[in-house]
Amino acid sequence: MKQSKIILLFGFIFMGCLQAFAQPYTLDKAIRPIQLMLSEDTRDGHEGEKGMVFFNRITDSTMYHFVTGHSMFQFLDVLVTSLDGSPLEVSLNQDIWNDEYNKKSTGSSPDGMVRFQLRAEGKFGIKIETENPTNSLYNITVLASPEEKSYLGSAFRKIKQSEMKSGGDAKVNTSTGAISSDGNDNSDKGGGTWLYIALGVALLVIGVLAGKLMGKKGKNTTMLLCFIFLVPLGATAQNYWEGNVMTMEQFENWKTQFEHDQDMLKTELEVLKSERAGMKKGIENLNKTLSNIRSTWTTVKNLYSSYTGLSSCINSTPPSGAPSIPSICTEISMGEDGKILEDEDEGCASCFVEARQKFNERRYLFERLATIYKCTKKFTNAAIAFGDNASGVHGVAGLAWQGERIKILKSVEDLEKAYDNKYAEMLQDLADAMMELNVCEAKYGVEDWYDRFGYMYFEFMKEKYARKD
Repeated sequence: MKQSKIILLFGFIFMGCLQAFAQPYTLDKAIRPIQLMLSEDTRDGHEGEKGMVFFNRITDSTMYHFVTGHSMFQFLDVLVTSLDGSPLEVSLNQDIWNDEYNKKSTGSSPDGMVRFQLRAEGKFGIKIETENPTNSLYNITVLASPEEKSYLGSAFRKIKQSEMKSGGDAKVNTSTGAISSDGNDNSDKGGGTWLYIALGVALLVIGVLAGKLMGKKGKNTTMLLCFIFLVPLGATAQNYWEGNVMTMEQFENWKTQFEHDQDMLKTELEVLKSERAGMKKGIENLNKTLSNIRSTWTTVKNLYSSYTGLSSCINSTPPSGAPSIPSICTEISMGEDGKILEDEDEGCASCFVEARQKFNERRYLFERLATIYKCTKKFTNAAIAFGDNASGVHGVAGLAWQGERIKILKSVEDLEKAYDNKYAEMLQDLADAMMELNVCEAKYGVEDWYDRFGYMYFEFMKEKYARKD
């Protein structure tokens, strides 16, 4: 299946089942979370990575954001920094906004930064709370690793000589699979991250200064700006005022206002200086942390245990009871993204590469399809329970909630239909890939490979990923 077809497949499922409501769910129409969309990192040495950097000010006691653009096969690091030291409470939310996950405080961190390590399928929320919103600066950075598809392990084992012929030993052992890892170094090369962040900071500082100065009311501020930027250094008052006539009373009034504005400007510049110092320190810490994260991706073997699923609907273990399929060719190396790395099996791989690639892709597509379904069901159940409770306790209009509830249930029906359709399509794709493997096995002397071994795995997959409810 081509990459574009895969994207359309899962895009259709999400559009069909989530178009009526947003995630995390809320009945409060005043909550308008800020979208944080992850983008591809196009720099050399960062292939497959995604990320985004966001700066903002605390203007309310609770600030809402939601992250999108990732998949369940990526390891996500969420970093939230208080740039001026103001203590912030940070929590992750997936189903509803008060379903808080692992709340952390920047106040208990020596560098004012909290970090979450997770895997997630679908949007999730980042909620930032403070007791005293003072327009202070904060930063959210999300970094996503390249996709890693390794936790299912290999479905194959080396065939025994006695299993080569149809009348031979056809006993099949079960296996939980082994997790493999890759040694590619995706660590940060060069100072690209610093450059991008510094550019954003420069624009932010310019905007802050301009906003503060231009926000003053009256003509006096405009006059002050003109005086600062247009009067050459060393020019005398006489030269400046030549040709500009005002009464002494006007002059005294202007002088008083000018001195007042000058004092205010001095105060604001001191605040800005302090903020810039906090920004510089925060960015230095952030850049160092991002480099360490990329280093961790390449050195930690059991990333799936370090980066836990945000919700119980996502897991990282092979399905129990999966048959281990005998094969004449077992040494094809798979990369972290599930693609063939190289041919190692003394000639047999050239026949198996494409078919084995298709087979492996389908295994992970089934995993993602099932995860999307489980996570969406969990989400809709939480939304319905929340709405039912709120409508009774907080006086939400009954008819309004019933209309919303009907939309949610309709979305679940659409999801079920989409799942069944894609399940059938993917089963056929899996069968086609296994038929190609059957031809390859026969080429190397394994008789009736599918009828004796392959069909057992196909039946397992058919039963394992059939929709249960």
